[in-house]
Amino acid sequence: MSVSHAPSEKDHNQLTLCQRLIVHKSYQSQEELRRDMQLHGFESISQSTVSRLLKLLGVIKIRNAKGQKIYALNPQSQPAPDAARSIAEMVMSVEHNAEFVMIHAVHGYGRAVARILDYRALPEILGVVAGSSIVWIAPREVQKTAQVHRRVLQTLGLR
Repeated sequence: MSVSHAPSEKDHNQLTLCQRLIVHKSYQSQEELRRDMQLHGFESISQSTVSRLLKLLGVIKIRNAKGQKIYALNPQSQPAPDAARSIAEMVMSVEHNAEFVMIHAVHGYGRAVARILDYRALPEILGVVAGSSIVWIAPREVQKTAQVHRRVLQTLGLR
């Protein structure tokens, strides 16, 4: 008899980070990915954990434009967008720098998240641009980017 455990917050955070790193950077080896995950706060992550995360995400190896084999998310293993998903399940991260706010969403949900922000018509936001997994938010005043970041988190119910 096997006992299944619900994934911990740490497991969820590792999976989310792994997915985000693979989407935004090319990795030729699990060791490269493991080192980047260590730099992002998972100092003691093992190679076997990275291997398990890749399997859970359905990651495949493809050839890039340079002919190198790199890890990529398998488009066929990605879930079809589902309007019944909560926003917390759609959003992987919300970050900002001095000039804009960036939301990393699960593939296929970027436009849905942007639509929610557009619908709210937050006066602090000048504009929102979305792709399938990225939402770029331009604050009306760049001096208030950190405030816009907090307001976006609040509006999406993430804090």
